[in-house]
Amino acid sequence: MTLQIDQFVHFLQDTNNVLIDTRTAAQWMQAHIPNALHINPTTVKYAIAIGAIDLKSPLVLVIEPEFERETLTYFKEAGFLNILGYLEGGFTTWLTQGKNIDMLIDIDADELAMDIPYDDFLMPLDIRTETDYNTLHIKNALSIPLAEFMDPGSMSELDEHFNIYILSEDGSTNTLAASILKKQGIHNIRVIQDGWKAVLRIKDKFNFESVKKPKITKTDSTKNDFFEA
Repeated sequence: MTLQIDQFVHFLQDTNNVLIDTRTAAQWMQAHIPNALHINPTTVKYAIAIGAIDLKSPLVLVIEPEFERETLTYFKEAGFLNILGYLEGGFTTWLTQGKNIDMLIDIDADELAMDIPYDDFLMPLDIRTETDYNTLHIKNALSIPLAEFMDPGSMSELDEHFNIYILSEDGSTNTLAASILKKQGIHNIRVIQDGWKAVLRIKDKFNFESVKKPKITKTDSTKNDFFEA
């Protein structure tokens, strides 16, 4: 199951195989193999739920050497049936071989607040649920819930010329979302540390909007049902 670098690269050439980086979010952001999905025991349930991977997906893993046993045990006990192997020596091996790398920038909510007035191409991408977005969101933010990230129709609203700032509920799914976008060819991305919770801590620095449900009255004969006022 341990893969030498040549074996590892050979597996990556097969587009049916899914490259999974299981390291911490901080490690993945600092440097990772291009097209690697960032999925670890914390986020694997989200990845399965949205269809980024399934239990039969052929997986090629990047694991920190000191966590090899527990990480493999977790994925096997979670029911993954087709683990092809993991890179011997972990990401350090990839670096020492001089292979190409990618990275991701994270910023705090305060920096987002400062950037919004001066960047016409800045797009806050709110990946919380539709209900949460409708209740309150940053003005002009685009809503694409994480659950819709594998839907080509939803993702068609994004384009590389936008400066995309990913905003999740608490920051825990930021890198999963970013890694999916990167695999789809969208790379101009930043993520907001601690997500929406961080925004609320400095809410006086943002302009917000909400989506109000229409009120339908009984006197409107064109409607079949109504919301009480």
